[in-house]
Parts: sequence; structure tokens; C-alpha cells
Amino acid sequence: MGFFEYINLNNQIRSFQSLNKFGNTPQVADPIWCPIEGSIPPWVNGILYRTGPGKYNLGDDEKQYVIQHAFDGLPFVHRFELSAEKQAVRYNNRMIAEEVESKLVKNPNSNQLFFGHVPSWSNWRGFINMLTRLGSIAVAPSKNERDRSNKMVGVTVTPNFPLPSKFSLAPNDDHVLVTKTDANILQHVHSTTLEPERLFDYSDYDENFAGVLSAAHHQRDPNTNETFNFSINFGRETSMTVFSIDAKGNNKVLAKITQRLLPNGKQSSILPAYIHSFWLTENYVIIPESPLHYANNGLDVLVHGVISTAMAWKEDSPTYLHVISRDPSVGHVVSLPVDNPFFTFHTGNAWDYVDKDGNPVLELECCAVDSGDILYQVARYGGMERYEGENKQKHLTPMNQGKQRGMTIPPSPTTEFGDFHRYRATWNKKAKTGQVSYNVIAKNVEFPRFAPQLACQKTRYVWGCQHESATANNSERFSLIKLDTETGKITKIDQGCTMFSEPVFVPNPDSKTGDEDDGALLSFANFIDPRGSHHDRCILSVVDAKTMKEMGRCDIGQFVATTFHGSFVDVDFTLQVSIFSI
Repeated sequence: MGFFEYINLNNQIRSFQSLNKFGNTPQVADPIWCPIEGSIPPWVNGILYRTGPGKYNLGDDEKQYVIQHAFDGLPFVHRFELSAEKQAVRYNNRMIAEEVESKLVKNPNSNQLFFGHVPSWSNWRGFINMLTRLGSIAVAPSKNERDRSNKMVGVTVTPNFPLPSKFSLAPNDDHVLVTKTDANILQHVHSTTLEPERLFDYSDYDENFAGVLSAAHHQRDPNTNETFNFSINFGRETSMTVFSIDAKGNNKVLAKITQRLLPNGKQSSILPAYIHSFWLTENYVIIPESPLHYANNGLDVLVHGVISTAMAWKEDSPTYLHVISRDPSVGHVVSLPVDNPFFTFHTGNAWDYVDKDGNPVLELECCAVDSGDILYQVARYGGMERYEGENKQKHLTPMNQGKQRGMTIPPSPTTEFGDFHRYRATWNKKAKTGQVSYNVIAKNVEFPRFAPQLACQKTRYVWGCQHESATANNSERFSLIKLDTETGKITKIDQGCTMFSEPVFVPNPDSKTGDEDDGALLSFANFIDPRGSHHDRCILSVVDAKTMKEMGRCDIGQFVATTFHGSFVDVDFTLQVSIFSI
């Protein structure tokens, strides 16, 4: 893509994003106690962490710099300390990118890398910033020059993440809390005050793990307590390094991938795909390479300075499932093509077994979409319609839609999430054959969670969210669901005007039945009032995971806070509850 085509694309995106208006989440640095309505079960004593974008209007007067993409609000970490004894929740939050705000307020032309927000630069300024980014290839900043808060790292949040052995705990903090994103950058945050402590990356564990990209959702085996992820490097040849880290910070390379190893024995170069999450089974790591990729081997990230506009959807390309053995002596096993291509933000559970013929079989669950359009549709995530037709009145869906880089621009409004798929993959090395099939278990499902203690084992139940469209009397919202994957039955909580967030499953340690669904769900929710934003509120909802009945709710405050993902630990900071250990 030439410079003028790049300018045209950015102008188009800036035009439809200019209609996005997001409010700021207030910072609550001093913890407050919030009483519960209903009850907190006696075994749900612990801390829920959540993270997501929170500040879009930067500067003291909130008009100096405005961010207009949902994912690019400066990130917040939210902390909820649940006490069954007090029947109350102690809440605080903190914005963890102070230096980013300072930089953008002082100089709105700063060369800040965004996921989707297209800054209002002149063409000349865009050209100068592009040259600066290209020049950065030769002169990389020293790690020692990093401010602890000069990156936006706020997609997932992980208690008890294994730090590199050369790092120590934060002062006056006995625990570890780490945030992550889809770049190879992590942020160590104080577990109580939420103050940023340091920025680091996977090369701090091992230089072999250096790279530009990584997955925001790592995987963790609850039985071996190993953490898994990968790093991707751009260049003439895209390379991916898959690795594991144990609880003490020891690590090993499982595979370095530059080629697809097709079942028929042929090879082809991998694309630098956008990979937000992946799968783990008892014996394998499975990484999806979808047609949604960074164009021109990643060079367009430097040209554009915006992640989403640097991507393309490769028409008529399969999705490839890269299967890597957890035994590093085996490494990369096979790359299985999926003829009906898909992209997934969020995978679910996965497990493997051997069939009657002795061939390995993988069962892989995820929420799948069949195009890259989702990349632009998420621009207004959390900006819910207060009544049916509100966004049409704002001209968010012009008639002059077209395809750019295989994706629809401007995007159509999101009316539902992707579908919940279960893929079955198998291969025969001797016969040089492989096969992938799938079932659509349910439609319109996102943010899948399952009983985390059963990771890498076959599970029956999934909890998540469904998208509900606005009506004349009810705002657009997210309901909370329980999906029985054996029957396809969905049990739903759809409270008027309530945007539930991804549910975090907390198993009942005192369960008398040992049922998979014996536990509680924790969901941080926004109440989107049709009367206007000054009536909006946010709550913490505690739900019986078996019956899907709300047991308790806590009014947190008269504001909204969009969060993506969360994790829970018990009062001793030992029980970590999260599918991806996020």
C-alpha cells in the first residue's frame, strides 16, 4: 500500500470513528467499601481483578486529546476484595499508563502506537511520524529507558504470574500481579495499590523469547503449573517461538516455526497472523494462524502507526492449526488447514486423546467469526445504543460500504457475537493425512469461561455472554449465559439495560457433589440507562453458576467501566481462577 492509499484509508477510518464518544472512568485510588444486596457465599472470599480501557479524554480539561477507539482508552486495573464476613466489597482502581497520557497531552503529535484509534494528524505530520517509526528499526530504545507506565498494557491481568528470576517483588507487596496485551510487553503492578512497578518482556526470561508480538492470553496447566506463550518476529521471514515457563521462572523453547508443516509433507511460509489466544492440551500447544494478518510481513505497522489499519484478511486462505508438542525434543508436529477459515479472539477449553486407530485427536473450543470485519466493528465496543435506532440517527452505517484489504469499511453495526465452535482435528504422520471438522454448538457467544481446574480435560459447561440488540424500551446490552455443550441448551440472565462482562468462574471448594458447575460467577456490569449517561451505574454481580440465579449484587458507583478480562484469587492469594490464567 502506497503512502496516498494509506492516507485515504486512515481518513475513511477517522471519519466513522469520529462519531464514537467515550466517557472517562474515574480513578478510585483510595479503596471504598460497598455493601452487598443479597449475599456473598462464604467460600467466595478473595480478590477479583479486572482490566480494560478507561480514559479517553486526556488532560486536565479533558479536551486536549480525545481517543475515539474503544480499545485504546488508557487502561485501568480494577480490584474487588469480596468479604463474606462483612457482606461487602472493597473496591479500588487505578489508571496504569500515566506516562502515555502525559506524553500525548504535552505533544498531541506524539508517535504513539494505537490499536485502532487514528490520530488527527496532518498529512505532513503523518509522513514525518512514519519516517520516525521506520527509523526506529535501526535504533531500538534501551529497556533501561522505559518508564514503568509509558506503555498501554491492559487487556488481561494475572495474579501469581511467574516473574523472571532476576526480578524481585514490589516494595511492601508479597504478591505478583501482571498485565498483558497482544504485544511482547508485560507490566508488573502492585497487587493492592495497583501502582505500576515495571515494564518488561519475554526476553527478560530468555533472549530466545524476543519478538514484537505475543498473545494477551497465555495458557497455564493447573496440574504442572507451567505457563505457555509465544513470540512473533517480523521481517523478510516471519518466525514464531513457542515456549513454556515453570513456576520458578525456568523456561524452555518448545519450537521455532517459520514454515507450515502440512500433513502431505509440503511446507509453506507462515503469515504474521493476529493471534489473541490459543489452546493447550495435556500433550500439545495449538496456535491458530488465521487469514487476519499484519500486511507486508509487519512493515505496515511501522508505515501506519495503527495496528488495525496495518492488517488484512487474506481471501481464499485457510486457517492453519499449528500443533506443537509439549515435549521440546518433538517440537512442531503438523499444521492442519481448516478450509472454512475463521478468526477467534477467545478460545475455550481443549483436550486430546488417541482414537481407535492410534491417531491423536484434538478437541478445541472457541468463539469463531468467518471474516476480518470484526476488527473494525469493535471500534465502538461498550458504546451501547440506549434505544433502538440511536446509531442510525448518528449515521454510523453509511451506504457506501466497500472492501479494503479484504474487510468491510465502514463496518456494519454488531448485532451478535461469533458462534461457539468445537473443532476436531486429527492426523496420521505415516499416511501423510490430516482432517479438521467442527460443530456449531451455539450462536452469538463470546468471552467463554469454564471450570479452570478442569483445563486440558473434557468439560461440559461454558459460561459467557450474548449480544442483545436495543429495543424501544431497552438498551443494547450483553446477557450472561450458561451453555450445556452436550445439549446446546442455554440458560440466560438478561437484565434490562445491563452490559455484563466476561464471567469469572469460582469453583465451590466445599462442593459435596463435585459437579463441574458447582460454583459462582463474578461479572462486573454496566447499567446503560436509556435516560442518559448521568443515570449510568456499574455493579458487581455474584451469580450461582449452576442455576444462573443472581445471589448478590454490589453497587460500585455512578459511572461505567469497560473491562475485557479478569482473574480471581482466594484470600491467601493461592487459588487462581482463570481459563487462560489471565
